[in-house]
Amino acid sequence: MIDLIPLAEIPIGGKEGFVWNRLHEEREDICEALSGDCGDERELLQSRLRRVDDALDRLISRSYSDRSH
Repeated sequence: MIDLIPLAEIPIGGKEGFVWNRLHEEREDICEALSGDCGDERELLQSRLRRVDDALDRLISRSYSDRSH
């Protein structure tokens, strides 16, 4: 069985930590906007959310690859 680590518990320091936190803040803002009545902006917000998620995935992949070396 694989132990899953919640993403919020993965320590990322330095510049990457700042970027990680900023992306999470933006993600929360986008999700909040999507949970309300965003009307015509829904598609734009969903696109932004995908881009933020992709950026978070790239950061976390880099973090894991740095630890394996």
